[in-house]
Amino acid sequence: MRLSQTFILVLTAFTTSAWANPVYDNTKFYTVSTVEVKEISHDIILDQDVQRTVSDAYLGHLKSGPSQFQTGGQVITVARDLVALGEDIYRLVSKGKPNVTTVYDPISVIPRVGGKAVDILDTESWSMPSKRTYAITLKNTYNIDVVTFRYSVIFSHSGSYEGKGAYITAAQIQPDFLNVLWGFDFTATMKLGGIQNQGSRANPVAGATLVLQYTVSNIMNSRTMVDAFFISGRGQFKKL
Repeated sequence: MRLSQTFILVLTAFTTSAWANPVYDNTKFYTVSTVEVKEISHDIILDQDVQRTVSDAYLGHLKSGPSQFQTGGQVITVARDLVALGEDIYRLVSKGKPNVTTVYDPISVIPRVGGKAVDILDTESWSMPSKRTYAITLKNTYNIDVVTFRYSVIFSHSGSYEGKGAYITAAQIQPDFLNVLWGFDFTATMKLGGIQNQGSRANPVAGATLVLQYTVSNIMNSRTMVDAFFISGRGQFKKL
């Protein structure tokens, strides 16, 4: 048998074997089996990462953002002595790309007096913004990272009205970085889950729950997950 004929036989056998035993099974490749959520601690003043979980080469930092104090926004929900202003839902990521919006109203939870929200410019003693950053990693059955999403929860607290209460303003979730493997789609939205008064009627302490809902999808399936965060007018923070 000549060399050329031998080469053709070997090539045919290899091709047949490759088709019969594909490297990846599509069902397993497109199945998200692991969801990891890791907090990345920040120094609030210096804004420096204490722990790095995403390469610096891929980090995207917002160069500008909304003012710490916002006076606009519609009424989202009303409690007995509190009112939440902002928008019903914030689309953070759509079609695999972060939404970098320059004009929007973060959520504020402020006093309700005479049936309406007070002017936030009449409040005082607000804290510096607090920031907590998280990284979400979604892996498929082959332990391949299909989505890496980094975001920050930001809010200011301890605002008072006429020397009383502890309120919340500029509460928001901001997308910092997103990487999506080809063949997958990722969307994320934020909304206010609810508000409550953790203090008394004479001295209210605002509490609010922020809800992050994210979905990873592909040609075969879709999976939706939810993370929730509780913040208070006294600066308390907890991932639920």
